[in-house]
Amino acid sequence: MRNADLKISETPIRDWVKWDSGSTVQSYARRMSVGGWGGGIEMAACARLKKVNVHVYERSGSRFKRISCFDAPGGSTRTAHVLYRGGVHYDAIQLLL
Repeated sequence: MRNADLKISETPIRDWVKWDSGSTVQSYARRMSVGGWGGGIEMAACARLKKVNVHVYERSGSRFKRISCFDAPGGSTRTAHVLYRGGVHYDAIQLLL
């Protein structure tokens, strides 16, 4: 809630929250504080807070294709690789922490 104007990919978090949930940052943060599943917004926050890159992949036939990168500002040598499995489900592929 305190960082609604923080920019991720040149767009304020308040806009990402509006696009993703249709709600304000305040209502989204209150709802998420009592439970919920994380998505792109939370991966971007994790990258910043934990100073770790989060790379998201999707299965494409027998291969994996990277579909999103949430890189830690200033760079990081640590990367969490996550598999997007459709809908709102993610699984860890490999955590290099």
